[in-house]
Formats: sequence, structure tokens, C-alpha cells
Amino acid sequence: MFKKLFVLSLVGLLSIFTVVGKAHAEDKIGLVSLQRALNEVEEGKRIKAKLKADYEGKKKQIDTLKGDLDKLSQDLEKQKMVLSQDALKVKTQELQSKFIDLQNKAATYEKDLKTQEAENAKRMILSLRNIVNDIAKQGGYSLVIENSAETVLFSSNATDITPNVIAAYNSGKK
Repeated sequence: MFKKLFVLSLVGLLSIFTVVGKAHAEDKIGLVSLQRALNEVEEGKRIKAKLKADYEGKKKQIDTLKGDLDKLSQDLEKQKMVLSQDALKVKTQELQSKFIDLQNKAATYEKDLKTQEAENAKRMILSLRNIVNDIAKQGGYSLVIENSAETVLFSSNATDITPNVIAAYNSGKK
């Protein structure tokens, strides 16, 4: 069983090397980092700055609510000895309710920001892919490999087209 699997793997690798060898000899290969392009296009920078400002604003609101909650908690702690059991119970429930509201607001803010970021990235990635297709066709590339995770460590035959993609996006060729 192991021998069979080894032989099949070896045959598969040899086929891949043969195809890659042919592609290397005949075809033009491009590399593109869509993640880098997202981070470097002007629209991406603007969106990132806007999301950061939104985050800071929401964080400020949450910090203010946390401060209010801390103050209420401290006040309750001071009044604990003089309040009746019923009053203490009401104040404790009020404090717990405000704490839950704070957690819900924080979670909602975070979810909204992540949703905005994902929607913008998705829209921009679609445009970037169209640009990559256009550049590949115009440049005579037979293969373009996405390399954001730096999966291709070396290729003597590949050209990084990311700067061209960024320039095309910034010039409005979406």
C-alpha cells in the first residue's frame, strides 16, 4: 500500500515538474499580491483611515460607557451598607443590565466595523481581479499566480505585476 502511494506521488510530482518545465520554457508567468494591492491603492488607504477613525470614535464611546459603569459600581459599593436589601437588589440589577448593554454595544460596533471592512475588501478585490485579467491579457501572460501569502518563494521566469495593478486601480481602470 505504501509503495503504491509512493509511486503514485512520484508520478504526480514528475507530471507537475514536466508541466511547470514546459510552462517555464514557453509561457509568461506573472505574480500578484492582492493583499499588498488592497493596502497600497489610494481607495484602500482612504477606507482604512475611515475605518480607523470610526473605530476610534466607537472606542471613545465604549470607554465613556465603561467609565460611567465603573462610577456606578463604585457608588453602589459605597452605598451597600446603607441601602435596604430591595434597593441593593434593584441597583445591582441596574448595574448588570448596563454592563450587558455595554457588552452588546461593543460587540455590535466590532461586528459593524468588520462587516464594513469585509464589504469594501470584497468590492475592491473584484475590481483588482478584473484589472489583473486585463493586464494579463494585454501583457501576454499565460498564468498569473496570487502571491499574498508569499507561496512562491522564487521564480526566475515570473514577473511581479502588483505595481501595475496598483497603478491601474489608482488611475480609475476598475
